Amino acid sequence: MAIKINKKIIFSLIIIILLLIAGGVFCWQKIRETPIEKWEAAKVSPAEDYIITKETPEGKIVENKKMGLTYEIPKDWILENGNPERFYSPDTEFGKRRDILKKGCKIFIYGSYIKTNLDTLKKFVEADFSKFSSVIKIDEASTTKVSNYPALRYKYHEENLEMSYISVDFPSQNKLYKIALYSPTGEIERCEIEFNKFLETVSID
Repeated sequence: MAIKINKKIIFSLIIIILLLIAGGVFCWQKIRETPIEKWEAAKVSPAEDYIITKETPEGKIVENKKMGLTYEIPKDWILENGNPERFYSPDTEFGKRRDILKKGCKIFIYGSYIKTNLDTLKKFVEADFSKFSSVIKIDEASTTKVSNYPALRYKYHEENLEMSYISVDFPSQNKLYKIALYSPTGEIERCEIEFNKFLETVSID
């Protein structure tokens, strides 16, 4: 006796199976993400991972193979303590602290081994800003791209120190990158132009 196959039932079962697989993949990806509470303890790429591989008339090429990161430090910019992840324009004048500038522009690169996505990163960054809302004021918040990776871009200032900043944060695979600009508030427009030029040299493998 031939068994009658109900095509509608088979089709429904296939849809259910596909939905279960998709849900399983989504849950697996979420489980693999680094919990926010562990971000502060996550491994950071140390200064020795940043190597100057080449000097050109335009500047110094820096590579961090472990982070899959390459960028070009502008010509004549100075490494802070010989460190290729922190550098500043030749006209820079510091205040009592190295993070307070009287003049000039400073760029800082930060990489850590954190797996996340842009939505989670946005929640984390905005919660962090909220903690310091009494002293730090956000001027602009937007999304951009760095080496074709979607990134969060924040422009903000600290009135008491007369300092302005731009931070660009973005995840890639199991890594999280931050590129930040420090500038006296009166020079932020000029430094932002330099910062934008620098971002164009950044490449992530």
